[in-house]
Amino acid sequence: MLSSRNWPSAALAVAALLTACAPSNRDYHHELHFFGTIVSVSLYDVSSRQDQAALEDLVDFFHDAGNNWYPWAPGELQRINDAIAGGNAIEVSERLAELIRSAAFYESESHGRFNAGLGHLSELWGFQPVMLGLDKLPDATLLAQLVDSKPSALDIRWDGSTLSSPTQHLMLDLGGIAKGAILAISTGILEQHGIENAIVNIGGDLTVVGRVNGRDAHVGIRSPDNGLAVAGLNVRSKETVVTSGNYERFVVIGGVRYTHVFDPLTGYPVDHTASVTVVDADPVRADAAATALMVGGAAAFDELVNLLELRYALLIDVSGDTRLTPGMRERLHWIDATDTP
Repeated sequence: MLSSRNWPSAALAVAALLTACAPSNRDYHHELHFFGTIVSVSLYDVSSRQDQAALEDLVDFFHDAGNNWYPWAPGELQRINDAIAGGNAIEVSERLAELIRSAAFYESESHGRFNAGLGHLSELWGFQPVMLGLDKLPDATLLAQLVDSKPSALDIRWDGSTLSSPTQHLMLDLGGIAKGAILAISTGILEQHGIENAIVNIGGDLTVVGRVNGRDAHVGIRSPDNGLAVAGLNVRSKETVVTSGNYERFVVIGGVRYTHVFDPLTGYPVDHTASVTVVDADPVRADAAATALMVGGAAAFDELVNLLELRYALLIDVSGDTRLTPGMRERLHWIDATDTP
């Protein structure tokens, strides 16, 4: 474990993409607004025709995911949640069915630390459908009733592509895994267009394809207090980097900040973990694992790393103590030598 004065929490600063080579006129960078954040698409050594065709397909997919994977929009996931609440079965599209199955899988693999069935908790705490800015804690009775009902994606039943659930308190919120799936599908779209070098970045979570002007992509991990990078990380082709932190989305009630990541056992936001960064070849696993590690905290770090078969993970708790897997320890380039493990 590393104790570091520079790490009250950590943020993956994707803006710090570094390369020794100047961009060419066959490099394209686009910034789009989807999923409530900035999505950047950087394509390297491609023709203008490849760029435009790939971008059109990506935008079409982003529109579809934004409309149908968000539980508080009039799309497919909202219809699924309405069906569950009404005790009804519903046919599910192939992509969304795969995502829901993945959510249940990682809930099982993480022993419940990752749970995509907590949509009603987000509503009680004022995170959804919009940031309500609550001035008091949720009703304790309602919170206890919801926790006691144990909403879980593991309660979903499948008959082919038809979904049902006996648990009407379940409300699917796939926010803890959707970015990973979007990154995975985006990579496939780029490959269909013959694009071999690219970065897709969704609000700080990114997947790298190939190289950036002949070199591995490089990202900096920074302290949010002063914006200074304390470590760097080379990202290899077909790797995804996901960061989850208590500073990303939160509400302040009575002068106390509550993060949007909930402990399914208590119904309360996690208060022990400041930041988690996971690097993995599977974007969906990286996304789900980051949330699970936030919930499990330092006490469950080793257990979850083994359960989820993670090679590259970093956790910083609210006191500044840091846990790293051996693989991540080897890959990080520390800037302040006094903070090196």
